[in-house]
Order: sequence, then structure tokens, then C-alpha cells
Amino acid sequence: LRAIQEGEIERVGGTKAITINARLIAATNKNLEQLVRQGEFREDLYYRLNVIPIRLPSLRERRQDIPHFVRFFLERYNRKFKKRIDKITEPALKILCEYDWPGNIRELENLVERLVATVDGATIFEGHIPIEYYFPGSGGPTSPEAEESLSSKGFPLLREACEAFERNFILKVLEKTHWNRTQAAERLGLPLSTLKYKLSKLGLYEFLGEQESSKGRD
Repeated sequence: LRAIQEGEIERVGGTKAITINARLIAATNKNLEQLVRQGEFREDLYYRLNVIPIRLPSLRERRQDIPHFVRFFLERYNRKFKKRIDKITEPALKILCEYDWPGNIRELENLVERLVATVDGATIFEGHIPIEYYFPGSGGPTSPEAEESLSSKGFPLLREACEAFERNFILKVLEKTHWNRTQAAERLGLPLSTLKYKLSKLGLYEFLGEQESSKGRD
């Protein structure tokens, strides 16, 4: 406290005060004002640090920035992995913009890195996004603004949740069978005609068209 308030320090074991000229920058992801009220953070230290407070909103409070961050991280990890993924579809981007991101920007960066490392082709589709990112509110505690937004939109219908899971599951099986629909149908225990119907119903033919262009048709 003396160093902050008076600009003086004293060496361990010393008796002479040494004047310092320094600026102190402190950062936290906690609500210090609330911790002070709860008696979990020293009030005198809080007021010495809280001279010019700068609040950086969490990612879920500035969802309009998510597409810009996604493009930035795509460029970064394209260079790292020597890939050329230059597009993310609107449905896939919508999923990312509606997720709550409890891990903030680092969680988004980790996801984009994983997608660039694992996706074949030049486009990230909805089916590439892991199922846990599909629904608003699935990311954990949200701000009051995010809670209000979520309650006004409501949770996804059961049908939408089932379709999202089915789409993701079918894509995983297709990936395991190197995009061979006949083998995928066998693993899923479905007639090939039923699998083709589901691919059409779930809007996966555009996605498969790109995969087959790079892998070859069944």
C-alpha cells in the first residue's frame, strides 16, 4: 500500500525509504467491488487501485465482434497449419454468435484453431461445429443482458435439438468412413436410401459436395 500511495519502497532488512517512479496496472476477471462488499478483498487496496478503471466487456456482451475475431483467428491458424480455409457459412457463424463463451476470447480462439486443424476443404460448415456450441445459454453463467436476450428468444425446440445432434452424428460417421455413404449407412444401421433422405432433410448435400470434391465420390 505504501508503494502505491506514497511511491516509496524499502528493501528487505533495510531502514531507508527509496522513492520510485512507476505506474501500476492491475487486471482481474473478478468483480472486485462485490468482493469488497463480501469482505473477500481489502477495501483500502481496492480504492488505491481503482483510480482509472477500464472495463472490457466479455465476448458475450459484444457478439457483433465475434465474426471479426473468427476471421482474425482463421488467418492466424491458416498460416500456422498451412491451410486455406477462407469461408465460414452463415449458419455456422450464427451458432458461434449465439453461444455464451464462458471462456471468453480464449475459448473462441481454441475452437477456431481446432476447426482449422481438423476441417478438410476451404469452408467451415454448421456440421463442423461441436454439438456443445449449438444452443444459447449452453456456455454457462451469463450476464443479465445475455439472460434477458435468452429468455426473449427461448430455448431451442426439441426438434431443433434432435436435428442438430443427428446432423453432427451423421457427419462424424461419414468422416470415419472417408465420406463413403454406403459404409456410413451400414454403420448407422440405415438403408442407403434413408441416409440420402436424411442428408437432404438436414441440408448436408452442400457440405458433402465439397468433401467429395477433395476426397473423391463414393
